[in-house]
Amino acid sequence: MRDGRVSYLGPDGGAPDPGGAEIVDASGATIIPGLVDCHAHFTGLGGANWIARFDDPEADLIARGAEAAHDLARMGILSARDVGAPHRLNIRIRDTHRGQTNAPTIVAAGTWLARRDKFPPFVVFVDSADELRRAAIAEMEAGADLVKIAVDTGRTGDEVTFTADELKPTVGVVHERGKRITAHAQGKGAAVAVEAGVDSIEHGFGVDAATAAKMAGHTTFVPTLSVLDSSIGFAATDGGRFADTKAASVALLDQAFGAVRAAKKAGVRIATGSDFGGGSVRPGHLAWEVQMLVRAGLEPHEALASATWIGGELVGIKDAGTIREGGPADVVLVHGDPLSDPAVLWRVWRVYHRGERVS
Repeated sequence: MRDGRVSYLGPDGGAPDPGGAEIVDASGATIIPGLVDCHAHFTGLGGANWIARFDDPEADLIARGAEAAHDLARMGILSARDVGAPHRLNIRIRDTHRGQTNAPTIVAAGTWLARRDKFPPFVVFVDSADELRRAAIAEMEAGADLVKIAVDTGRTGDEVTFTADELKPTVGVVHERGKRITAHAQGKGAAVAVEAGVDSIEHGFGVDAATAAKMAGHTTFVPTLSVLDSSIGFAATDGGRFADTKAASVALLDQAFGAVRAAKKAGVRIATGSDFGGGSVRPGHLAWEVQMLVRAGLEPHEALASATWIGGELVGIKDAGTIREGGPADVVLVHGDPLSDPAVLWRVWRVYHRGERVS
């Protein structure tokens, strides 16, 4: 690695003279590309009261974003997509940490856009298709890299909040400006959002074979399974008082596993997203999501691809999640082999971001 880029990649026999470079003995470790978290909320705290904590003072939300950025970098997550923050604070967080070694490269969606009173109150509410289109333009003009809309409500997404015809003008204006649009769609809204032409589905716990078939080749799937697994753990911690909640969470996770299997069978691109801050998951725990994808039916190499180059293509950061000669020297050393055991992604030994070691 020289000047922040990979100058050589190959066997020792063909390596150029390292000169005065530091030589690292990585015996027993595996070198992987920097990881990519496609569903993040840098201003969210996570934990049991994550919704209420979006109402914390602005200074606390900004500080939380800095802590999350450092947590991600230390765990080898070197690219991230923030898909919603109050008051567009993710744009400020993105700009503050741009170019820093101890923070990932961030793309930011600004604030969520949702039908009035059909989402928590820290979003931009709209009442019509025209208002949705104008709100999307406002987010882009404020500096958002992409647009995020909420297309259904409730834990299972039973209530769809926009029709495909209402969404299409907004999808069109976003694409006309060379940007991407993603949809919060836990259930029935996924089919509507896919019909409207969005670029990715977030959560998608109710994606079925028919919807997956329409997504293939067009729409990336970001399942956020670990946030469901974490809610099962929370529901099991309090003397059985949350037995009904736990049963519902287990059923929803089974449904989400089915959605992943349907997407895989249809050839849909699947990218990892932890949903840290926007659920109970904490920042830096993307390894959990990779493990969950394997539980859902992906092969370990497929899950690792979801957390590296597939995620990189979705966030739109050149060379994110890849290692190649001439590319950025964003590499992670983990103990073990992630192609046989995805749990090794928790065992991060060293991280290099643009060729500099992350401390």
